[in-house]
Amino acid sequence: MGGWVYALEVPDEGLSRADLIQRSGLAAEQVDLAIDAGLLIPDGFGRFKEDAVTMLQAGASLVAVGVGVSDLARLAVRHARNVEAVVDDAVDLFLAAMGTESPADRDLENLNPLVEALVPQVVALVGEHFRRTLLSRAAARLAERVQ
Repeated sequence: MGGWVYALEVPDEGLSRADLIQRSGLAAEQVDLAIDAGLLIPDGFGRFKEDAVTMLQAGASLVAVGVGVSDLARLAVRHARNVEAVVDDAVDLFLAAMGTESPADRDLENLNPLVEALVPQVVALVGEHFRRTLLSRAAARLAERVQ
């Protein structure tokens, strides 16, 4: 008795883990560390977005100037956990702003464009706050060391 065999087609878009390793120039262990830390999240097919290469290279630049890999990994895990909590709060804000008690309250096709429009605004707000805070606190700490 033969059974049905279903094959899922993996999309051509996105990068595989092997692509990340090749394009970033990093060792497999370093790429796996970023994935395990939750900084790089594959889609349902195990593929990554193009910006993953930029993120990996940024991490490699930090390591190249003396940041310890284990210290960077620890910070990355902490960051990922905190971001997940903030993102959950942001989703709650989106839903509240849309007057949506549950996703079934509105047609999801109409909600997706709204969320897509809001996300860059939140990224700009949070990203700029992070950048400014990092710069001001780093400058203050460096000034303390000079005195």
